[in-house]
Amino acid sequence: MRLLLLIVAIVAVFLAVRTLVRSTSARKESVSRDARPDRLKEGGAVIRCAYCGVHVPEAEAYRDGDRLYCSPQHAEIDRNRQNAGPGSDSGAD
Repeated sequence: MRLLLLIVAIVAVFLAVRTLVRSTSARKESVSRDARPDRLKEGGAVIRCAYCGVHVPEAEAYRDGDRLYCSPQHAEIDRNRQNAGPGSDSGAD
């Protein structure tokens, strides 16, 4: 008889814990689904740096002509690299 009561108690505890875990995860899931679009709307569009490929919000990006960069340093490096051209190596034949 004691063994039967012990088994019933264990099953009851298991069911209670499982119910609590499911309700907690369901609440977290609904909160994360609701919060994500608001956060994305606040940040605006995301662009990719033309030099390094890092994604940054468009509002924080640096524009150089028609290209967008994550920082003014990358804009300058890329501009210098483009101005140098492919055949501008200083090596002799």
